[in-house]
Amino acid sequence: MKITSVEIVPINQKHKGRLIFSTGPTPAADDFIIIRIKTDEGIEGIGSAYAFQPAPLLAAGASREGAMSLMKDMATVLIGQDPLRLSENLGRLERAISGQFAENWHILSHFDHALYDLKGKILNLPVYELLGGLRRESIPLEWIVSFLPTPGEVAEEAKHVVDVGYKAVKVHVNRDPVNAEERVRAVRKALGDDVPIAIDMGMAYNAADAARLLDRLDSEYGLNFAEQCLNPYDVSGHQTLRTKTKTPLTADHSGMSLNQAYEYIKLNVFDNFHCLITRVGGIGRAVKYCDLIETAHLNYQICNMDNSIAGAAGAHFAVSRSDRGGRYYDELSLYLYLHGTYGTKEITDDIVKEQAAVIKNGVLYAPKGPGLGVELDEEMMKRYAAQNIGKILVE
Repeated sequence: MKITSVEIVPINQKHKGRLIFSTGPTPAADDFIIIRIKTDEGIEGIGSAYAFQPAPLLAAGASREGAMSLMKDMATVLIGQDPLRLSENLGRLERAISGQFAENWHILSHFDHALYDLKGKILNLPVYELLGGLRRESIPLEWIVSFLPTPGEVAEEAKHVVDVGYKAVKVHVNRDPVNAEERVRAVRKALGDDVPIAIDMGMAYNAADAARLLDRLDSEYGLNFAEQCLNPYDVSGHQTLRTKTKTPLTADHSGMSLNQAYEYIKLNVFDNFHCLITRVGGIGRAVKYCDLIETAHLNYQICNMDNSIAGAAGAHFAVSRSDRGGRYYDELSLYLYLHGTYGTKEITDDIVKEQAAVIKNGVLYAPKGPGLGVELDEEMMKRYAAQNIGKILVE
């Protein structure tokens, strides 16, 4: 069996939920790419990962058009290859890009997800079986609350998600410490004392100001952890902050790649790393990423976002990893913001015919296969087809 073609398809699928990050704040992107890898026996692997911001909102360093151009070149190394040689094919793709640019790992994720899907379908196995088998049949989740306009709206959202079953929340705050405290205070009042509350500080602080805010919030309201308090390149600042606060610290942008995570592990400034699968390079590199962190006796949270194909990839990866316990819940529902729902049952107009994984009452259940368990709905693909940019076929 050989890979005979790679199709690179742009779609525009608008977010229905208000996914707003404190870094900007920037709304979630709606411009996606779908990768379809086909074989000479008619089996197809489907992948997608990152959502690209259009100009002038572009801030990630890669436009969709630029990504598709790179993908076209990368796809050529797959033509004629055996799809069962998954590691070899991923290695070919890694050598086709520069690992110095974090945005390139986003692009690799599209291929990674499609190649895992393809191999699983050929072998008639779910992807988690390719990763060593099922280790968790269900996973309780943390919900990430957007940077909504007012503390009251944040508290209302947090209360709702806990009421429907999510076990913990993470709240986005900005560089205004007074506003940050108002948000945390409102959420704590709405949730009571028992629900874990974390904050994402959006890289907005310096070490001294972050330490003052964390000590106050932790003592007054109790913080589960604080994520990415400082600029990811402020190495000395992270070292200083580590000595000035007892609040557990989580790396997000400080751990965007395997190399970056490795360097920060050596500095011993973070307790926990945010493993966003689409960002670190897909399932294959996520395995290495989390193995590295476990070897260092640190914690990690698995996160997926963007769309339901990336969501399925994250689900298969997550159920193949052990239950690590403790304060950290995996963040596997962020892609539900695309659909404006809190569970998968309410999704009615997606590009896939059926959701591979079920999220119900704040719990993710083991996804189905074969492969990622996704099949494209061709009518919905036509509905969401990008109007200003065409698909690319590499044969």
